[in-house]
Amino acid sequence: MSISKKASLIIYRFKEKGLEVFLVNSSEETEQWEIPEGKVSMEDTQPLLEEERLIELDPVEKGVGEMEEALAVEGDWHEIPSLKNMLYEDAIQLKEKLEGMENGAFFVVKEAFKKVLPHQYKFLKELKDVLLDRNSIKDL
Repeated sequence: MSISKKASLIIYRFKEKGLEVFLVNSSEETEQWEIPEGKVSMEDTQPLLEEERLIELDPVEKGVGEMEEALAVEGDWHEIPSLKNMLYEDAIQLKEKLEGMENGAFFVVKEAFKKVLPHQYKFLKELKDVLLDRNSIKDL
């Protein structure tokens, strides 16, 4: 039996301008950017967590008594179809999620801070700190 939970999936990459994160525009009428989310299979993500290819971020409070979890993975446009395998959703939800990703773009993290929902800012801040920490340890 596979255990799944709802979580945000932060896809990040490093380019000339620095750290960039993938956001989706959830509304055609407005510029409402956010981190993609879906159901994540814990069985599928455990090996990636152990290999440190997937970063599990601290949960943040989304609303009164409502917590949101997030995972981060390094990836790029060409890798997004394979990343969807981490999302455990039925066919209709998966179709909707992929259509939403067509409305997505990578943003430099400083710009992404301004675009995401207030509670999602904390995920991006923690991701930036974790990546800075990892890179400084590798440089020793």
